[in-house]
Parts: sequence; structure tokens; C-alpha cells
Amino acid sequence: MIDIIINMMAGWITIAKWEFFRSKLKFDARSLILLAVSLLLLIGASYMAAQTGMNMNNDMYRVALTNPDLEPVLGIDQRFNVMTVDIDTASNMYATDADLVIIDPNVFMADTEKSASASEALKSTLKNYREGVLTSYNDINNSHPVWVTIHYLERPEAFQVLSGERPRSIAEDGEEEVIATQLSPEDVEAAATGGSITGEIGTGAAPAPPQTADEFQEIQRRNLFEKQTIATPSHFAPPIPFTAILYSFMFIFPIYFVSQFYSSSIMDERTNKKCELVLVAPLRGADIVIGKTVPYILVTMVIIAIVTTYIKGLPTDTETIKSSLLILATMFPIVLLFFAFSFISAILSRSFKELTFAMVFLSVVVSGYLFFPAMFANVHAISTISPMTLIVLLIEGENIKMSEYIFSTLPFYFVGLSVYVFGIYIFREEDLFTQKPITQKLLDCVEIFLSNPYGSVFLLSIIFIPFVYMAQLMLIVMLFNLPLPYSVIVMIVLAALIEELVKSIGIYTLFKRKMVAPTLKNAATLAVFAGAGFFAGEKLLVFITLAPIATSVFGSVMTMGTLLLIPLMVHITGVMVVSLGMYAISPRWYLPFVLFASILHGLYNLFILRGILFG
Repeated sequence: MIDIIINMMAGWITIAKWEFFRSKLKFDARSLILLAVSLLLLIGASYMAAQTGMNMNNDMYRVALTNPDLEPVLGIDQRFNVMTVDIDTASNMYATDADLVIIDPNVFMADTEKSASASEALKSTLKNYREGVLTSYNDINNSHPVWVTIHYLERPEAFQVLSGERPRSIAEDGEEEVIATQLSPEDVEAAATGGSITGEIGTGAAPAPPQTADEFQEIQRRNLFEKQTIATPSHFAPPIPFTAILYSFMFIFPIYFVSQFYSSSIMDERTNKKCELVLVAPLRGADIVIGKTVPYILVTMVIIAIVTTYIKGLPTDTETIKSSLLILATMFPIVLLFFAFSFISAILSRSFKELTFAMVFLSVVVSGYLFFPAMFANVHAISTISPMTLIVLLIEGENIKMSEYIFSTLPFYFVGLSVYVFGIYIFREEDLFTQKPITQKLLDCVEIFLSNPYGSVFLLSIIFIPFVYMAQLMLIVMLFNLPLPYSVIVMIVLAALIEELVKSIGIYTLFKRKMVAPTLKNAATLAVFAGAGFFAGEKLLVFITLAPIATSVFGSVMTMGTLLLIPLMVHITGVMVVSLGMYAISPRWYLPFVLFASILHGLYNLFILRGILFG
């Protein structure tokens, strides 16, 4: 048994080694030397610019002074080009040669936008100078007598989007009672006196104000990735989603970068016919694809591990190690999905131009799926759709539940692996080295699957469930901020269209490629199996993953609650319309029949949700 496993692994390991070392040789020695010299020059130029204090804002505003004592005050801000002149010269320069004229103690500004900006910059500079002078006295308690202690409270919610009411429960006497999260008088007093807050909002002692100038400077230099917990009134900054976006960018950018090399490598072998040598080797298509993919995934995960270490610090304790490993585990399915889309794009595209378009389109879609929900981290349950929300929570020191991990990452695993499987099907000479349209290659994937002894429209509908699930979650992301109930109505229509499309694609392929005879019996039988397969897969995936939003109206659209028999009949009826239509007329009318079935399906969903939508 061990020998069989080793022999199976030997093929893709050989390809992986070849791909890794071949990728290193894409640049000749001269190019590598020039690249290294350019990098060194860039580092040197950056260092010199940092040492000289060069920046793009130097001498933006011209300021004329009559009091030379103010010159060092404004000199701390490089935006000002300061000139000390007499009163007559300053009066002549007003509104002509200077943006600001300071005739002590008055400040004069011209009626221009630049002069107004200079005035705001002057206010900021004077404020910073005054604060620096006060701090230099090293008497923090008197120079900064007011401090704001910030307590972050979790927002309780039941995710009942349309009702607009607070969560309710049934009291013992049978009447509804409103559940509200309120602070007790003890909590309010504790917060006011700098003590600890207990109860539903969490625990933890309030941070103490600094006692020395060094401690104050340490607060001012607080790391960007740390939550603000204490500040003076002038330095209080409410939380904004910038941090979540920055996290996402830092982790996603390496994936963008490496995936370009990955897809270009596959496309280069296709266009130059180099892949023919690999195809004639005694290797399976899966071995070739795995071998070409593993090196890029490993390099990407190493880069992500370095980014994690930079943000979290060296894993010296158990909690940091656990958190870092969870971050890597959360990022892996994202990497898998990106590389799966890069792989299938390189297989389907007929030129580098088409590859660029496909890569940009898919990257934008996946990036929107990852970025937009993460902006609502710590605000709304809808944010857990994106794995980046889990990354943000882990970096902030919070724990995540296994159900949240499954809900966020399972679609990425399913879709990524499914795309690779279908891509392996067409990793053959007939599709790699021909100019077939993308639609024909996609039908080739479905045809090869259905030609398999274990392939059927029932199983195909189940396999396509993760694609539908992820597409519908993406619809939630895009429609979440639209006014209700219009967002839900649009969600219902588009979700029905996606479902009817994937349920019937197998039957369309069978009829289009003449794999089965287009008879009434075959059309009806295939429709029953396709609808039943989709229903079974939908309920299984919902049971596994949809717990976080199952009670929401969007979750209702995706699952239609706990109904069983009626949704089963709706799924079968929708695909039956398409199947019988293609039998009666022609497979060329596939898309019109899909649209008609989607309208019927959408009307049913609207009827079921009419009470929630309309009152």
C-alpha cells in the first residue's frame, strides 16, 4: 500500500521540482544582475530620501512673517516656506506673493483655496507645537488633564433585517418581551472611574493614562494594527474600516502577484506547445496539474506566513502560535480559489489577451467578495461571509468558532477543488492546443464528467451547489446596502436564475452533444434527477454552513426555510420546463427557457416571502 502511494506521488513531485527550478530560470544572468542592481539603487535612493527628509509637500505654502520668533515655530512643518520681512513688505505681499501674511498678532489670508488650505495647516502646526511644548515639561497630569478611555462593546443582534425591531423572546406569561443590552449603573460608574466593565460587554481593566513624556510619546506612536484604547480628546479617532481593508490588501497582494506567474507559466506552455512533451509522458493529468501548482502555493503560503509574523510578531507563546496557524488555515482556501481560477483561466483562454481579461474579471469578483464584507467586521453578522473578517478578528486577538470557519471557508474549498477537477478533465491536447471558444471548452468539462461511469446529472447538480452558494453570497454582498425590500426582490430573481442555469446545464450538454436521444422520457427523467440532486445538495450544504445567517431574510431566500416537499417540486418543475422545451423545440432555445423557468421560480419565492417583504 505504501509503495502504491509513493509511486502515485512520485509523478507530481517530479513535475513540481521541474516547475520550481524552471521558473527560477525565466530570467537570464544579465537580467538578474540588472534586477539586483536596480533593487539596490532603489533601496539606496529611498534611504537617502528618508535621511534628507524629502517629501512631496515641501514648501507648498509661502508665509510672510513680521515676528522672527515665529519662524522656528512654523519651521517644524516642511509645508511652509517662511520669509521674515518688515511690515510694509508684508502688506505688499498680501494676496499676491504669499498665501498667508502674519503681522503679529494677526493672520491674513487671500480669497483662494490654497490660502484656505494654508490656514488649516497653520492651525494644525500651532496645535502640534503647543502640544510638544507642554509634553517637554514632563508634567503629563497637568499638561494633559483630560483623557478618554475607550471601551469596545459587542453589538448584539439577531440579524432580522426587515423587521427593524430588537430581538424578542417569549416570557413565561406568553407575551413577547424586548431583549435589550444595557449597562448597569455599576458598569457606568466603573467606566467613568477607569475601572473594569463586566457583564455581557466583556471584561478588562481600563488602561491608565501615561505618567511620563516617554509613555505619552509611546501612545502617540501606537501601532496602526492596535486598537485605540486611550487618548486625549484631540486625538480620539472613531474606528473605521481602513484597518480591515489594509489587512486584506497585505494578505491578498502576494496571491495576486504569484498567481500571475502561475497562469503565465501554463499559458506559455500552451502557446509554445511545450506542454506536449509533458502530455506524452507516462503521467496522469492530475499529476501534471498538481505538480505545476504545488510550488506556487507553497511560495504564496510562505509569503503569507512572513506577513503574519510581521503583524502578529514572533510566535513565542501558545496563543500567538494558535492565532498564526488559524490565520494560515483561513488564508489557504483563499489561495486555493485564486489559483484554481488562474488555472482554469489559463486553460480556457486562447491568447494572453483573453487570459488578462479573465484574470482581471475573476480577481475583481473574488476581491469584492473578500473586501466588502470585511469592512463590516465587528459590526454585522453578514461580515462572516468573507474569510478576511476572520483574519481581522484573529489579528485583533479574538477567537473564532469552528462554525464561523466552516461558513466562511467551505465555499472556497468546494469551488476551488471543483474548478481544478473540471480543469483536469480538459487538460488534454484536444483542448489545450485548439482555438475552441470558452463556452465549448466549458461544455467539454461537463461532457467528460457525464461520460464517466459515475457521472450523472444528479451528481452534477450536487457538485455545482458550491458555485451557486458562493454566487448567492456574492449577491448578498453587492445588494446588502440597497434599500429593502428591493434588494431582496433582486436577490430572489438573480438567485433563481443562477439555480436554473446550473441545474439544466447537464441536460443541455447531453442534448447538444447528442449523448442521449432527445425523447420525452429522457427529458422528463433527466429533469427529475437534476432537480432532486440540486435539492439534496442544497439542503446538505445549508445544514453544514448556513447557521450564522439562517434566520435572516437573505438566508430564507437561499434556503426557503424548513420546507421540503414544495421546494423539491419547484426545483424539478423549473428544470422540467427547460428540459421539455429543448425536447419540443431545440437546444438552441436553452437560454430563453432558462429565463422563463427562473421567472416561475422567482415568483414562487416571492409568494413564500410575501409576508416578510410586504408586511
